[in-house]
Amino acid sequence: MRSRIKQAIWLLVATIGMIPLWGCVSNGNGGMSDGTFVHQPANAVYHWKTVYNPNAYEKEFLKKHQVKRLYLKFFDVGVDNLYDGKGEQPVPIATTIFKDSIKHLGDIEVVPVVFITVDALKCASPLYSLAERIVERVDAMCWANHIAYREVQIDCDWTRETKSLFFDLCHEVKFLLKEKRKGLSATIRLHQLRDTLPDIDYGVLMLYNTENLRNPDVKNSILSSNVVKEYMRHVEADKHLDFAFPTYEWTLWFKDRKFMGILRANDNTNVDGTLRHETSDYHEIIEAKRALRSELKNIGYPSSTIIYHLDSINLSKYSDHEISEIYRP
Repeated sequence: MRSRIKQAIWLLVATIGMIPLWGCVSNGNGGMSDGTFVHQPANAVYHWKTVYNPNAYEKEFLKKHQVKRLYLKFFDVGVDNLYDGKGEQPVPIATTIFKDSIKHLGDIEVVPVVFITVDALKCASPLYSLAERIVERVDAMCWANHIAYREVQIDCDWTRETKSLFFDLCHEVKFLLKEKRKGLSATIRLHQLRDTLPDIDYGVLMLYNTENLRNPDVKNSILSSNVVKEYMRHVEADKHLDFAFPTYEWTLWFKDRKFMGILRANDNTNVDGTLRHETSDYHEIIEAKRALRSELKNIGYPSSTIIYHLDSINLSKYSDHEISEIYRP
C-alpha cells in the first residue's frame, strides 16, 4: 500500500476513485477500434510551459492554422528524497497549472505529455508502480480540468544504458492505458531512431536539438538539415512516426570554449565570454522536411507535423505563409 505522503504528492484530487474513466472521444481524430489505437494525421503543436494561459495571439494561431491536436505537457517526473527511509524516489515536479479553461479549444484534441528524467527511471522500483502513478496522475489532472483524453505521450531522453528501463515502463503504461481504451505515444530523438523503438502506438520524431549545444564549434544546435538528412538515410523505424519542428531560439554562453549555460530573452547578456545566438531558421525547417519526403516517400502512411511550441513571442517571427508551409504535408 502506498504511503499517504506518496498519494499526496502524486494525486491532485482526494482519491483515484473519484476519477471517471472516459471512453473513446469522438472528435474526428480517430479512436479505439477492436482494441487497436487509431491515429489520424492533424496539424499539431506542443504546449511546454508550466502555466496554461494562452494569450489572444496563441488562441488565434490555433484557429488560423487549423490545429487539431495540442500536446500539453502535464508534469515532469524527477527524483527527490521523501524522507521515509527509502532514499531518492520518482516524484512529480513542474506540474502545469491551468489558469485558463480548455473550453476555448473546441474540438482540438488534448494529449497529456509526461517528461521523465533518466534519474527517475534508474531509481524507479518497481516500474509498474511508477506506471500506475503516472496514469493515475494524468487521470486526476484531466478530471480536475475537464479534459477528455484518448492518449498519453511519454517524453524521455533514454540511452542504451536506460533503454530496457524505458521500454519496460512503456510496456506497463501501455497496458494500463489499453484497459481504458486509450493509446500511448512517445517522443523519439534522432539518435534513438537508429535503435528499436519501445512498445508504443506511434512515435514523434523530434527534429530539433539535432547537434550538441555544448560544442563551441557547432553553427546551430537547434536544427541542421544536413544532420537530419544523414540520420534519415539509415531509418528503418518499425512504428508510425510524426514529426516535430522547432520555432524557438536561444543564446548560448561559452567561456574559454567551455559551455556555461543558456541565456533567455530577459537574461543579462553582458557576460564574460562568447555568445552564440541560435534560431529555428525557416529555410532549415523546409530543407529538413524535404529530406523527410525524400527518404520516407514509401512509408505508406500520412504523418502529422507538430510545431514546438505554442509561444507567441517565437511564433510571431514567422509569417502566416511560412507556418502554412511548415504544416504542409
